[in-house]
Amino acid sequence: MKKIILCTLGLVALFSASAQTPIITPGQEPATPAQVAHPEFIQFKETVHDFGNIRQGTPVTFIFEFKNVGDRDINLINVQASCGCTTPNWKGGMYKPGETVQITATYNAASEGQFNKSITVTTSEGVSVLTIMGTVLSQSAYDEWKAKKDAEEAAKKPAETPAKSKSKKSSGKASKSKTNEAAPADKTKPVKETPKKSS
Repeated sequence: MKKIILCTLGLVALFSASAQTPIITPGQEPATPAQVAHPEFIQFKETVHDFGNIRQGTPVTFIFEFKNVGDRDINLINVQASCGCTTPNWKGGMYKPGETVQITATYNAASEGQFNKSITVTTSEGVSVLTIMGTVLSQSAYDEWKAKKDAEEAAKKPAETPAKSKSKKSSGKASKSKTNEAAPADKTKPVKETPKKSS
């Protein structure tokens, strides 16, 4: 019984090995393997973008950009967002070495709260994943946050102006010293304008 099992296993192994090796007839060349994908040929400027706080109901857009840094043409096959709230805009096709490709990602900002969405980019060189994130605030909450932010920025500006005013004061001192130097010249003017000139 053991001999039968061993013989059967041997035959199975023999058939599987012969199935994996391609049969080449005389005069036929072996098939060339497909080009190996190189994801590093796709060089994105950035793969993650944070919109920060955005107003609910106001769509936001960001343009991702990648460059073909490889030595052959790259085919942009597909761009797919993780949900219907994100719309990618792209132009498929072949891109030569050195060419730049733009993928526009628009988030509809319909739902309030934090979001983190992915966009899958499929090319002939592999798959890249882009990410957009941020926080959607209600209109009233956004207006309140924006007003607070603007007030903080306005508060920073006066802090910078004393330095400017100091420089103005120092320039004022310099101008005073110049007028003091010029004062003796003014005193000499009446001396120069003597009645001799009038007569």
